Amino acid sequence: EAEIKAGMKARLPKVLAQKDAGNVGEGADGLLHGRAALAGDQAKLVAAENADRKAFFALKAKQTGGAPSDVAKAMAKGFLARGKPGHWFRDAQGKWRKK
Repeated sequence: EAEIKAGMKARLPKVLAQKDAGNVGEGADGLLHGRAALAGDQAKLVAAENADRKAFFALKAKQTGGAPSDVAKAMAKGFLARGKPGHWFRDAQGKWRKK
């Protein structure tokens, strides 16, 4: 768990910069999504972040006896609550909205 969190923390400034620029947003599935086609480095950032998030969801689900999708949805709600004005969020139907 510490290793996963460390990777996410190390990427956080880059993730926030991409959110601030409107290139990526949070999804209702708890994952980071590109709002349009992403350049190579951006795509790698999103892929690395989502790989860690999926591992974290699985780990937390195993610890709590729940499902990874439930952990992901709970985290997505937290991302929305903590999101800054101007950040983008994608609902379960795939519709984007700006906070």
